[in-house]
Amino acid sequence: MRCAVLIALGVAVVSARNRRLTSLGSIFFEGMYTEKPQEVASTVESSSSRYGVDKSFPMHHPARSGIEKNNLYNEFIDGCREFYAPDGHLCDITEEERIEMNLNQPAGMVNYTEVGFAKIRAPDDLVEVLTRFWTTNYRSPKNIPIETWARGSTYTNHWSAPTKMLQMEALRGGGEALRTKVWDISKDILESWTGVELSPSSLYGVRVYTEGAVLAPHVDRNPLVISAIVNVAQDVDEDWPLEVIAHDGNAHNLTLEPGEMILYESHSVIHGRPFPLRGRYYANVFIHFEPLGHGLKKEQTHAKVDLSILYQQAWEKQQSKCSQDNDDDCKLQIDLNMEEVKIPPYILPGSEEGKRWLQAHSHATLTKNTNERAKKVTDKLDANFAASAGDLELLKQIVKADPKSLHRVDKNGWSPLTEAARSGHQDVIEWLLQEGANINQRTHKGNGGSPLWWAKKFRGSKHKIVAYMEEHGALEIPPKGHTRIKP
Repeated sequence: MRCAVLIALGVAVVSARNRRLTSLGSIFFEGMYTEKPQEVASTVESSSSRYGVDKSFPMHHPARSGIEKNNLYNEFIDGCREFYAPDGHLCDITEEERIEMNLNQPAGMVNYTEVGFAKIRAPDDLVEVLTRFWTTNYRSPKNIPIETWARGSTYTNHWSAPTKMLQMEALRGGGEALRTKVWDISKDILESWTGVELSPSSLYGVRVYTEGAVLAPHVDRNPLVISAIVNVAQDVDEDWPLEVIAHDGNAHNLTLEPGEMILYESHSVIHGRPFPLRGRYYANVFIHFEPLGHGLKKEQTHAKVDLSILYQQAWEKQQSKCSQDNDDDCKLQIDLNMEEVKIPPYILPGSEEGKRWLQAHSHATLTKNTNERAKKVTDKLDANFAASAGDLELLKQIVKADPKSLHRVDKNGWSPLTEAARSGHQDVIEWLLQEGANINQRTHKGNGGSPLWWAKKFRGSKHKIVAYMEEHGALEIPPKGHTRIKP
């Protein structure tokens, strides 16, 4: 087991553009992680009263009170709209999705550490291989092309401060050997920190931010769950802080020098750099892992614990919350999910995020039972959820209790029929059409794709559901800025 030596930071309060930010010190030794909450409690409390999570940049709410006068954010979002005109509305769609994820995803995630982040000095062998790779390749412009972002993406202000990517493949000193070494070294550190066995999920390369860059506060999409950031190189006029919203709800400001490393639960800790980069460049690497559902014991590093233990712990935690809220239906819904559905160990069963995961994985279905317990939780589920899961009986119960749910759309404009089309459930689509559902209703306030377009995107043009929908008058209408799906 490798052991990282944590920088003894203590507590430092710094001022950045008239905002008080807090750097949290931690101790990391002999594979154990310890926070020092007593030392930071008073500082965090005083700074939090002056520094709200939506003041530097919108995180939980759209740009409203206190943000309209934030010239930085106004320039940011207006720059995106102008750059992608006439499809500037895509920027607003991305912003809605980012803020919705910030608001909802952390509540449905399993937390593996008390605070959610730690700052350490990266191991010498990790620093050595990354530094060698950087110095060997960064001087050639062809090795660091401008990074391509999705149309309307607002995660960085790439329209005014392009990001570049030094890919690890096909460059001197790179390739699979480098990726494996970076993963192996980081894996030991992150497993010691979290206490769970991890599997690599993503390693892009070295991202290079340029002057004026801003990284919008966000949570990473699953399965980017347990992660690390390593500062590889920089040429800056002042520190460029990473802002994190810890599990305690407080905002903390972390700065990195080359060779330093931040460990963080990227699926549940909101993180970003909402202050423009002052300098020529800032190069760092993101290293991501996914928990396997096994615990790690001190005596035997890779001793496996049955997956059901983590599920049981998550179930008990959520049951406790339901008890505190005195919500019996909440308990019943969790019981239903626990008995019938297996979701990743880092998602809390019965949570909203659990429902989203099920919507994206059509092979995971709800119970087919129509017993009394299922009927009691029907009002807690929605028609989109049932349609996506392919549970026609449950969908019928929901629509019978609430006929308007047949045509109701979610925040992104997705209807039950769109969900069924994406998941490929022909029996559900047949019934929805019989009940009068609109087969060509587009998502995202009429700017998104039609159900047939989404069916082709997720199921392919040859799927039987595509032929069935076309026979019943479905039109393939792509979202604005997109094209038709190739056969």
